Amino acid sequence: MITLLFNIILTNSIIFSFGSLLSIIFFNKKASKENISELPIFGVIFLSFITLIINFFFPINKLVGTLILISGLLFFIKVIINNFYNNKKILKNIFISSAISFLILLYSNIYRPDAGLYHLPFISIINENKIIIGLANIHFRFAITSIVQYLSASQNNYIYNLEAISIPLASIFSFSIIFFVREIFKNIKKKRNINSILIFLISIFCLLGFGRFSNYGNDAISHLYFFTLIIFITNNYYSLKFDNIKLNKISLISIFLFTTKAFMFLVILIPFWFFLFLKNKKELFKNKFFYLNCIFLLTWMLKSIIISGCIIYPIDKTCFKNLKIYDDKKIVIEAKSGEAWAKGWSDQKDIILNFDDYNQNFNWMNTWKKVHLKKVVEKLLPFMIFLIIFFIVLIIQDKSHYDKLPNEINFIFFTSIFLTLVWFLKFPLYRYGVAFIATTLIVIFIYLIYFFQLTPKANNLIKNFKVFICICVIAFVTKNFLRINKNLFEFGNNMWPNIYSVKDDYKLIKGDNKEDLYYFSFGELCMYSKSPCSHYDIKNLNRELFFSYNLYWID
Repeated sequence: MITLLFNIILTNSIIFSFGSLLSIIFFNKKASKENISELPIFGVIFLSFITLIINFFFPINKLVGTLILISGLLFFIKVIINNFYNNKKILKNIFISSAISFLILLYSNIYRPDAGLYHLPFISIINENKIIIGLANIHFRFAITSIVQYLSASQNNYIYNLEAISIPLASIFSFSIIFFVREIFKNIKKKRNINSILIFLISIFCLLGFGRFSNYGNDAISHLYFFTLIIFITNNYYSLKFDNIKLNKISLISIFLFTTKAFMFLVILIPFWFFLFLKNKKELFKNKFFYLNCIFLLTWMLKSIIISGCIIYPIDKTCFKNLKIYDDKKIVIEAKSGEAWAKGWSDQKDIILNFDDYNQNFNWMNTWKKVHLKKVVEKLLPFMIFLIIFFIVLIIQDKSHYDKLPNEINFIFFTSIFLTLVWFLKFPLYRYGVAFIATTLIVIFIYLIYFFQLTPKANNLIKNFKVFICICVIAFVTKNFLRINKNLFEFGNNMWPNIYSVKDDYKLIKGDNKEDLYYFSFGELCMYSKSPCSHYDIKNLNRELFFSYNLYWID
């Protein structure tokens, strides 16, 4: 238990230090009272991309991971020494986030089946290999992995338990909640009551919806950062005009969102929209932060092309079809099947339509609403009940002066409506659209408050926030304690999330020239195992060396 907590504290300190490094180099701003909760948000992004860039040249093995750990800790010590007046606040942030992370990690399960299917196997590949050309030919899901897998891979070192690769997911949730809560009270102090209510409702939704580590996949992380993006947009309050630094921050978060989930590529349009309102556009191109964003985006796109032959897999219009690693048949199938499965194709009972027919003309609607619509309503019901209760509380309280509705609220509303509509038409699986649906509900609630002039006085708002946040925190802690108690006897002494397969039964598949190809798991989840691993029995797979890089292709 001490080892788990110790590893979490070190990881959170490293993430904070990389956020501080990014802030100093590109924002020209040290850690301060104003940005302490913001730094880890960017630390996650910075460390993730650094690890990705390193993996182009080296595997993220224990040596590389240890160098990342040592450099992060040394810079963290420097941050503490150079911020004498703020070091207590910095350490408080680290320990609170570590306590939250510890609670949700202790005796937890991993996110199944995706973690065992391709998250963990991909992390293993990163740890054992530099970037593999044509990796998607071993398992197509390796082409849709998240940048977060690189962040997890960076935790492989000589000091941690290997299970520590699970820590970053918990850290992201912890740092996000702290950031959200502090933004609530910052907005109240600035008399931005509407904004504070919006961020408060986001915080409540996250506490209710992301309460268990076993629910954390790539989707949960992307939703947390989508909410973060919303909060950064609201920081300008009545104006949609951003300065260079704020626009670059929004751009960096948008790029990170795209790299967490390909579906989020539409979010990249947001900073382009704000660019139109930028007063001095030439100044943006003189800012080194702008070029950092470009490097990160291009690096991710290059990684995707090297692995799959496509910028966004499996959208064939983004693919380079003349590349040796490009598998046209597989990409066409996955594009159709991915949409069909998200629309409930496997739930058909009577007439079984093929992917093409099922996806067209809303043929999927009747099947989808019988299963997935019910799940959407079931998942959103606790939050909707909370909104009703909160609305009643606002009705009976004293009201403040007339509060002007920020322009950002309208922008956020139309953005969330658009993204929700795209989600519904293309990939209406609840876990894909959580943040879009929740944001839409929250903004509609804000409109109701504004229309009926129900914004309470600041003192009442503060009381409401503290009471409801405390209730949700108690519910969050209770839920996790009950889970810990339930899993305690089942897990025994193993308090870490289990990243290994129950069976260590893998067959090394060799090619015609007796070269090692991949490890076959006989249809079972690969989990964290020898790499590269796939549960598919792949036909006509070939491997060769391209300079010092492994290259896979299908005949």
